[in-house]
Amino acid sequence: MLNEKVVATIIAVIFVVSVSTALILPHEKRMYIENVDVKIAKIMDDSVDLIFLIKVSNKDNATVKIIVYDLKTNILLEETSVPVKSKEINKTLRFDKSRDYKVKIVLESGKVLDVRYINLRYLNTLIPSEKELKIVLKDVDFKILGVEGDKVKVLVRYYFDSLRDYNVDFHVKAVQYESNVLTDEKWVEAKLEGGKTVIVETNISVVKNYCYLIKLEAWRKDSIVKIWKSILNLSPTKKIPKEVVEKEVEFEVEKFISTPTPKPEIYPAVMGEVRKDIGKPTPGFEILALIIAGGVALCLRRLGKF
Repeated sequence: MLNEKVVATIIAVIFVVSVSTALILPHEKRMYIENVDVKIAKIMDDSVDLIFLIKVSNKDNATVKIIVYDLKTNILLEETSVPVKSKEINKTLRFDKSRDYKVKIVLESGKVLDVRYINLRYLNTLIPSEKELKIVLKDVDFKILGVEGDKVKVLVRYYFDSLRDYNVDFHVKAVQYESNVLTDEKWVEAKLEGGKTVIVETNISVVKNYCYLIKLEAWRKDSIVKIWKSILNLSPTKKIPKEVVEKEVEFEVEKFISTPTPKPEIYPAVMGEVRKDIGKPTPGFEILALIIAGGVALCLRRLGKF
């Protein structure tokens, strides 16, 4: 039986021989894909250009194939080949934003050496820079300015926090809730400043004794990029019991006749302005509270359908 010193010596000799053999004898070079990254090159309304950054282990007589499939149907859509002239290969491809994709990247040299897969989803969420709008609506106020006959004049005031500077066309619409009839609309041109709270406001005229959905659309480059909704309740109803689900509302259609307001490019809108006097108290809110307090419960129950 070998003692411990002899065993240790044999193991040491075997290790040295193994290392020496590895250093002296030639070994086969294996080429493979080290990494694949995807970078956005350009975003358009209907498509996006993506750059595939492919890194291989070494430069050799090889080819990289980029094969694109529809992710849902697995239908082959496109195939392109790029010769390996360096360890880093860059290839730009255009993708329609209406699909999701599976991309197969194949490294081959007479035979397949390595394969990678990438799934591309939700490309339709990528927005061109001229249409992006990184703003947050912090609050909305409604102020009663006056009542004339069946019409109520209301000041609508929006408080925005913006991450960047933007020029935005805002479209304010008052929609009577039960009928979905557009009662009034105004266009407001505003300049939002990054890092600041900016007030955007305008006046609307609505028929009293009804409940309204006030919609605010933000337009850039002739496209709607964001929509917000708020509740304006001018229905002077009493608090209803829990067991009462709905109450009929008499709708007088002739009171809702109005003339559409064109966009500023056609007819300049002067009814809106950008306000800088942030933090000043707003008088007259108690008037609005008295008018709407009784009808809040009914309006919220109706709006449970939203």
